[in-house]
Amino acid sequence: MESKKYRFFDTVIEIITPEKVEDIEPYCNFLSDGTPDFTVVFEYVEKLPEFVGEISSGYDIAFAVDGSKSICWYGMPETDEYYACRIFDGDNLRVQLLQKFRGKLWNGILFNLLGYEELIARKNGVILHASMILKNGNTILFTAPCGTGKSTQADLWEKYTDAQIINGDKALVSLKNDVIFAGGLPFAGSSKICKNISAPLMAVVCLGQAKENKIRKLSEREAFVSLLQGNYRSGLTKDSAQKTIDVIEKVCNTIPVYRLDCLPDKTAVECLERELKI
Repeated sequence: MESKKYRFFDTVIEIITPEKVEDIEPYCNFLSDGTPDFTVVFEYVEKLPEFVGEISSGYDIAFAVDGSKSICWYGMPETDEYYACRIFDGDNLRVQLLQKFRGKLWNGILFNLLGYEELIARKNGVILHASMILKNGNTILFTAPCGTGKSTQADLWEKYTDAQIINGDKALVSLKNDVIFAGGLPFAGSSKICKNISAPLMAVVCLGQAKENKIRKLSEREAFVSLLQGNYRSGLTKDSAQKTIDVIEKVCNTIPVYRLDCLPDKTAVECLERELKI
């Protein structure tokens, strides 16, 4: 058995595996020696648990949630076979894999099966589909559907200002002592940019494409709908789903959320800079 711990902002997750797993970038950048908040045990089995309870299915995934217990089955692409099952029952957190996958574990599989959305939610955090930059010691998030320009705007801020890109695709937003922070995760999509840096959240910017730059501050209701749409929350237990909603509401009540319809050039940066007065 091998034990490793990883830190996501102020949440430390211990992973126990039945065999040695080599750490590779970017996952190794999140290694920690802190006291774990959660411990997830990976184990091999001959047969996965049968479907029980009410099942909801997605792309190669099936969920069953019953109170504090959640079960998630993971399927092989383009087959009817499930190869792993995540079982979270209170503090009993484990992931089962079929024996035929012994010796094939690597960081990507571990984190895909980890159920970090549930664990992050339990610690008052949410995961948003957003590019994240660090500017003047604070973070700014750009959120939008795929292909709308999140990475483009982050690149422009790094090119034309002293901003630093922390992640090109996902951001962890978390509460600590009533302060809202945004931090990096070891998942970055096609951008391949993900750094283990966290800082207070300054603003969230919901992007759209346009022939001229227009910006306005969203109402709390508009902001809530936009952030909820960009939130990863699949397979959450009822309590964790409510915590996710509470965090998003806190963000919308505390942090300015803007709608920026813009051009993919320097003028979009200047438009947002004027609005944020930075």
